Amino acid sequence: MLPLRGSSRVIPIVGGLAFLGAVASAQAGSITFDFGFLTNGASDAQIQTFMNTLLPGGGSVTVTGAVASNSYNADGHVTGPGTGSSSFSLAQLDPAVHGTFIENDTGHSSNEIKMVFSGLAISSISFDFEIFPDNTCTSLSNCGGSSHSNLPDLTIISNGSHQVIEYGGVAPGQAGSYNTAYIHSPASGQFSNELAPQLLGSSGALSLPAGTTQLEFQDWPATIAVNHLIINPVPEPATMTLLASSLLGFGLARRRRA
Repeated sequence: MLPLRGSSRVIPIVGGLAFLGAVASAQAGSITFDFGFLTNGASDAQIQTFMNTLLPGGGSVTVTGAVASNSYNADGHVTGPGTGSSSFSLAQLDPAVHGTFIENDTGHSSNEIKMVFSGLAISSISFDFEIFPDNTCTSLSNCGGSSHSNLPDLTIISNGSHQVIEYGGVAPGQAGSYNTAYIHSPASGQFSNELAPQLLGSSGALSLPAGTTQLEFQDWPATIAVNHLIINPVPEPATMTLLASSLLGFGLARRRRA
């Protein structure tokens, strides 16, 4: 508390600043979106509602191009444990054991999952992901080599134009694949190695440009999936300025009355 000169009264400016700090810290903690809690087939609106329940007060997100899934196996091309009888996907990695993730809604011709945040900006993110092939991309030879623009990939875009990172698919069993022991898929069977480029992995922490409020998870050619998305939000400058101005005005008003 700061004493008013020539008076025994005090002005509660320190308390106001403490409140401002509390607001900042409330928006500064990591937030985890475990999409395993969603039901299969959950829509954009349902995914969005789920995410909004976890965002701090004043923050919200609009989600487009996404659908929840617990069964996608890339037309049988994703490899898995066994001898080509099962596919491995984020459904098996889901920490909630609910087997659901969000993927781009290819049924409605969406090639990206788009998230637009308001009331906060995002400083960094991390997530689990899978790049799924499809039945038109069964090998590196028919959908692009490692340097080809048509190689199945996952690209993260910030604020509509800044490319944060890009992950390219690899043939199962090759260096960089999730598990080099998983080389057979239901499509290739137990005696032939799967050749469709794909990738199951985790992004690790990715720093984003200052002021990031829009994220795009883009793919080619068919489907990418995301789960266990962790964001580290910060208050938007406009929000902090408004709070600071309000608290300053509150303190000056109390000082005049004193």
